[in-house]
Amino acid sequence: MSQMTEIPLILGGHSFIKQLGNDPPAPEQVQRLIVESCLAHGIRWFDTTYQPERVALGNALRALGRRDEARIFAWNFFKNFSPDGQVGEAEHFRPEHIEIILEELRTNYVDCLVMASVDDPEKNQRQEELLIDWQTKGYVRALGIWISDPLLIERYGPRNPFKFAIRPFNVTTPGAASIFAACKKSGWETLATSPFGRGWELDRLIAEAVSGGYGDGESMRPLIADLMLRFSLFQSNVDRVIVAMRNSAWVGCNSASVSKGPLTAEEFRWLNALSKRKNTKTQRLWQKFRRWF
Repeated sequence: MSQMTEIPLILGGHSFIKQLGNDPPAPEQVQRLIVESCLAHGIRWFDTTYQPERVALGNALRALGRRDEARIFAWNFFKNFSPDGQVGEAEHFRPEHIEIILEELRTNYVDCLVMASVDDPEKNQRQEELLIDWQTKGYVRALGIWISDPLLIERYGPRNPFKFAIRPFNVTTPGAASIFAACKKSGWETLATSPFGRGWELDRLIAEAVSGGYGDGESMRPLIADLMLRFSLFQSNVDRVIVAMRNSAWVGCNSASVSKGPLTAEEFRWLNALSKRKNTKTQRLWQKFRRWF
């Protein structure tokens, strides 16, 4: 069987929980189908921010027998929570955490361990040292960091233990472009999150498009989702995009968006104008490029 070409999408861990998104939660069987569909479409990377996400992905990959095909991200969030509970905050990594992560993921190594900084410089220093130690021992293949504050880029500079820099980048984050450029200059591979604003921004733009007379919600949803994903992915300083998908059908839709390449100038102007609610301008731009859909 021929090897599927890898595409630059990462399945977001929020695919596996009810919180942090406005889509219905995916039952365990559907979660397995989503993971299987990702692998079939060439999506090899999987994010797991929270504890229930690690458990869900570990179970899915074990059931499918395909752990070796997957590349897994894990973070320093350790609170267990119910489907309706609060997700909790980041904790500083402690020595016992690596065993917990590996057990939850049903694996003996993590492809990338991501550090979200905490409000304590000493704890941040200790967790950095732990990450480096775990990487040396083979528990972790690479390290990543959540860029919560652009000052982190200056602090670490080109010489740092991290390979990946992660931060939101979508049509509503105008300051992200310069931050991602600085990350690339420092030598990091860059991962953009939240192309749809966890679904809420996608819904807002759909509502704007409907109120502007461009079509109904059913026809606008796939079109605007396509534009938003391509906006995030094809920025000059973005290497991959983390996107949650709670329906296996969306895996194919998002993969198809990747194959379209960057936004055209008309698409970019229309999406940008729509996000700013400038409906008089978007109506004219819409007429120019609607023939492509």
